[in-house]
Amino acid sequence: MPKSLLALFLGLLVALSGVASAQELPGGVVERNQTAPSPALGRDLVYNLYRPAFPPQHGEAWPTLYLLEGRPSESDWLDMGGIASLLDRAIAEGRIPPMLVVMPVAPYSWYVDNPDAGGRGLMKTAITRDLRAALEARFPVAACREARAVAGLSMGGYGALLFGLDEPDLFASAISLSGAIAPPIAEKDRARVVRADQFYDGAFGAPLERERFNALTAFGRLDALKDRLGPKPAIYLAIGDRDRGGLLQSTTLLHSRLLRAGVESTLRIGAGAHDWETWSRDMDQAFGWLGPRLDASCGAAVAAREGVSTR
Repeated sequence: MPKSLLALFLGLLVALSGVASAQELPGGVVERNQTAPSPALGRDLVYNLYRPAFPPQHGEAWPTLYLLEGRPSESDWLDMGGIASLLDRAIAEGRIPPMLVVMPVAPYSWYVDNPDAGGRGLMKTAITRDLRAALEARFPVAACREARAVAGLSMGGYGALLFGLDEPDLFASAISLSGAIAPPIAEKDRARVVRADQFYDGAFGAPLERERFNALTAFGRLDALKDRLGPKPAIYLAIGDRDRGGLLQSTTLLHSRLLRAGVESTLRIGAGAHDWETWSRDMDQAFGWLGPRLDASCGAAVAAREGVSTR
């Protein structure tokens, strides 16, 4: 057989072998309507999750991704976004490690702590404290910031930034897809206060309290992070070039502010609108950014490579 044909034949065998190996990898398991007790809410918190089919090897652990839904949804990442298939493929391709992915059910909450009577409750604390404790007790996950990330779309993109900027000791990475990013409201901009009051579901007061809203914007939370001496989160921002409501401009502005504050920020603007076609694509692309940043050894692997004792 000519060498050129032999090389082609061998290459085809290798390619087919790789496809077979990827297909033999078991897909993850989806569990819906799980519950965790939440003292912060005074009730159970409902969540959906994706987990690898098999536990990690002895002495190892899974990273955890907290994946936040959009404003009205309870399970759209599973039902509309095809997240289980995206995760299966990304894990099989080695772009991300096998991981636990948890999707809290928190519609219209804006992922903030809202103490108001009739409000959605202390949702941020419920997720970052109560749900985290329940997951780390139930599953073989690494309990360190290096192994935790948070991501979300639209309202969930805002929530991911809030968690990442507010809790850098808990989350090393935060991903916002078409995040509901808005600059603070000027004192005399009454028209914007009225519009915001109709949109934010009472999360920042009913009627909306301008100063409270401003303090909880990503821009407001960034101010508290500027002078932080400890580690800061890495931020990934993605948005479609046909998105709505000034989100593209606000996302671009936040990217520049993050860089000025010494925060690692990556901005990706692609073709797309405020829809699932854009979000599923952007999440799949974000896995390539996230994968190398997840460290379920909690720094031990890096220390071993550098010859540093972790004792």
